Amino acid sequence: MKFLVTRAPDALARARPPVRAFLAFTALLLVAAAAQRAARGALTPAGVEALYAPAEGEPSGSVAAWEALHAGAFLYGFLLLALGSLMAASPASPRLRGALLAVSTAGALLDLGAPLLPALLPGFPGWAALQLGGFAAATLGLLAASAVAWAGFGAAAGRPDA
Repeated sequence: MKFLVTRAPDALARARPPVRAFLAFTALLLVAAAAQRAARGALTPAGVEALYAPAEGEPSGSVAAWEALHAGAFLYGFLLLALGSLMAASPASPRLRGALLAVSTAGALLDLGAPLLPALLPGFPGWAALQLGGFAAATLGLLAASAVAWAGFGAAAGRPDA
């Protein structure tokens, strides 16, 4: 990531292929996550509630919700850090970059936190819809951030320091 600090044209040119490969895998990862949720029936509120329903004797909430929090926190955290860093090298406006990161972060927090609401606040209504909305916002925001980074990464045209 040295190219983010130096921004030398030769460093950007050398970094472009691996960064674009990373961005392609990021998009594939996000599409696969949506497909996995669809395969498990977790793209409807009823499906989400069934997936994260606590089993008998789980006093602190669904084990599946805690596992999703663990894996999702790593995934979302890594992607937000990496894409935020790559967008810093993009000629996109700071407002657009900030909006994409804000939507993605808020969506990720909802996606990860909503399944824990029934354990924290028993009978909390609409938590499954919050989780679905968060997943949609995070996924679309991260895909858009990937597209912005892809389109603008290393492009000499439009960069003020080029």
